Amino acid sequence: MVCICSAQHLAHCLEGLRAQVEAPPLQIIVRYDPTLAGIEQVARRFPEAHVGASPDERTPLELSAAALRACDADVVMLTEDHCVPRQDWVRRMLDARAPGRAVVGGRMEILSGSSAVDWAFYYADFFRYAAPVAEGPSPTLTVCNVAYDRSQLETIRSLWSERFEEPAVHNALRERYGVLWLTDSSEMVMRRSVSLRDALRERYQFGRIFGHTRITHVSTARRSLLAAVSPALPVLLLGRMLAKALKSPSLRRDFARSFIPLAAMVFCWSWGEGLGYVTGRGPRSLTLAPEQPSSGQ
Repeated sequence: MVCICSAQHLAHCLEGLRAQVEAPPLQIIVRYDPTLAGIEQVARRFPEAHVGASPDERTPLELSAAALRACDADVVMLTEDHCVPRQDWVRRMLDARAPGRAVVGGRMEILSGSSAVDWAFYYADFFRYAAPVAEGPSPTLTVCNVAYDRSQLETIRSLWSERFEEPAVHNALRERYGVLWLTDSSEMVMRRSVSLRDALRERYQFGRIFGHTRITHVSTARRSLLAAVSPALPVLLLGRMLAKALKSPSLRRDFARSFIPLAAMVFCWSWGEGLGYVTGRGPRSLTLAPEQPSSGQ
């Protein structure tokens, strides 16, 4: 598990893991941003979790790699501290694994009563994994709700040993072992609450990471094409999000009330992704949106 938000979030997630039913014994590895306060107290409440940090590891990319290096389980499940698993999360993820499925991932929901900004922040990242979800192969999965075969991860260790860049890892596993499989039976609930300004900055930075990672192993012609069509990304992404929202009355309502902050986040992501294609570089730094003090988490 990656802890990037707060001690309160970490406690909620660990409580969810402790409450798992019909699950085998778990090896819980937590790597956290050392600038976060109160983590030691949470670690004492959950002695079954192995909680650690390094001053050189602060971003989700670095922390995910550190957690994977520290884990030796046959099946590795990744999530982040702001996510709370349903009680049958582990069992459902294990049941969904099958030959020909390189990686298995599940649904993402959001805590009820979220603000328009919080819902937009959730939807901009997780709209593909919001209910309703069609069980089957998926072009992408989220590392907030995902399971890997340890032996398969080891064959591409050089790709993630220092920084776990999700697109590169998933593409490599798909090429070698089969499809990315999205299951409707596994659920995580996101609890993050951030300001609009911080959300816009984070979306830009992750968009740029995505862009530069995506062109790592493509031809010059393919890179030029991606850069050329990047101005259309906001329309393309919002169109996909709208199509998803039209599948559910509740999604339609939240999409409408959150459209302005959502559109701003999509534009910032698209700008970052386009710069990633053009420059071939990621952002100079990665600063995650801090938790709102008034979030009541």
